[in-house]
Amino acid sequence: MTLTAQEITTQLTEQYKDVQVGIEFITPQQAQIYMNRNFANNRKTVLNNILELEREMKAGRFILSDSAICFNTENILVNGQHRLLAVIKTGLTQPFIVIKNLPDKSKLIMDVGKSRVMSDRITVSGIRITRKECSIIRHAMSRVTGNTTGTEQFSRPCHDNIVAQTYIKHDQFLNYVNKLHCSKTRAIFIAAALKIYAEMIYNKRSGKRKLNHDMTPKERAIHFLNIVSSGMASPINGVDKDIRPVDRAAQLLFNRTCDSSLKSTYWNSADAWAYTLRAAHHFMCGTDTTYIRQALEDPFKPFTELPSTNEIMEISSTQATNIT
Repeated sequence: MTLTAQEITTQLTEQYKDVQVGIEFITPQQAQIYMNRNFANNRKTVLNNILELEREMKAGRFILSDSAICFNTENILVNGQHRLLAVIKTGLTQPFIVIKNLPDKSKLIMDVGKSRVMSDRITVSGIRITRKECSIIRHAMSRVTGNTTGTEQFSRPCHDNIVAQTYIKHDQFLNYVNKLHCSKTRAIFIAAALKIYAEMIYNKRSGKRKLNHDMTPKERAIHFLNIVSSGMASPINGVDKDIRPVDRAAQLLFNRTCDSSLKSTYWNSADAWAYTLRAAHHFMCGTDTTYIRQALEDPFKPFTELPSTNEIMEISSTQATNIT
């Protein structure tokens, strides 16, 4: 049934009847009180944004704007942390619109200091995920289209839930990789390693596909990351590993990324993902190959259809690797 304009107005009036809007001249002391009410899963602050706000305030260019300091119905700060921190650091009182008693869901669409990206939106909804982890999951979920990558195919707020739920299914593997100090390893490579890991676990459970190597899923995924990141094999669980013919696909991928003609590009295009997928699938199977072609379609099973890998993930604190 279609509501009339008057009925809609009545509903909205009831929904927002407790919202309070006003102008406050916030002192550094009051800003600290407000910051003490910041909500636990708010995204990390960005130093450059705070410094820019400080410069504007010190130069006298910061004026009242439409961007408000916001609190939800539980008096928790949901918008304004960058501006409040700038007030505290400069020691200067500044004018702000302050809104209180907003619905809690309002924090999902706030624009503070910078636009919220998907990882921010997922984090403030209660699932803490880094920007890199968000990229990894979306690459792993993506289709081979020839012109877009996972970060482009899954970029809208309507995709937040499926990305978050897929991340939850495999976050132990990503936490494990994080412990290997691989902050400089390309997200596209970690996504491929995750696909290797998840599909090998699925095949092991279902008794499908015999592989040309005797590595466990975790060993194979980490061996792949070692080779594509450094061009060398590294010890795994204290056992030395060599690059064998069944590992050649990862070596070819590493060599490809070192091609002088590609030095000006960062290995994250749709073509790069198609090439990486093919190399990763050959590596998973242990195919002895001397040439890699770009995949025209994903040779792996659909990632979102694979079961969770978390319950069988065993994190070892003694894992050794040269991933950098």
